[in-house]
Amino acid sequence: MSQTVKDEPTADTAAIDPAREGDSGFGNARVITADEYFQRVRHTNVRGCKWEAEEWQEKLDELGKDPIRHAERRFISLINEDHGDLAGASPGIFIGIQLIHPGELVPNHRHNSVAIYHYLQGTGFTTVEGTRYSYKKGDTIVCPPWAYHEHEATGDEDTIMYVCQDMTEMAAKRTLFFEEPVGVENVRHMVQGTSKSWSATRDPDME
Repeated sequence: MSQTVKDEPTADTAAIDPAREGDSGFGNARVITADEYFQRVRHTNVRGCKWEAEEWQEKLDELGKDPIRHAERRFISLINEDHGDLAGASPGIFIGIQLIHPGELVPNHRHNSVAIYHYLQGTGFTTVEGTRYSYKKGDTIVCPPWAYHEHEATGDEDTIMYVCQDMTEMAAKRTLFFEEPVGVENVRHMVQGTSKSWSATRDPDME
């Protein structure tokens, strides 16, 4: 009586087993010890930092000479270079100062970072998820994450507002998203290789 002998799987056949296809990944997986991990997780110390009013005012005045492009805004960012590519005033905090001329509107948009707006100058309205809040010098408005919002400057002087966000923390975790202008087709995952800008209206070649 004859007996069928099954071939033993070879290394080559195991390598193309569909159940394990893709196991090798991109070659970026690594196992390290606790000692190695804590060497990598420790970053350089972050020192205190001061930005002179005259410096940011000069840059903002220069931006104010140009018209707004599409749904964009004029703002400058306050950066502490002690923490490199995290690009913020502190490792998890973004601070910006934004300028809007009277009669201008920054149309509805949203991002999944929380935004705190403190108004240094001007009057107008900030609308958050359909609720219209008036603002004047000294007021503060909070916009929750992923809430649609827009800004409209009125009166006869520029609106200048101080903006704080946890944007840099979201960016560090690769979880920062923008939708600008409104429309799911304009949602941007803010990582390299997927989006050169936060907005679909901007020319990526100009970034």
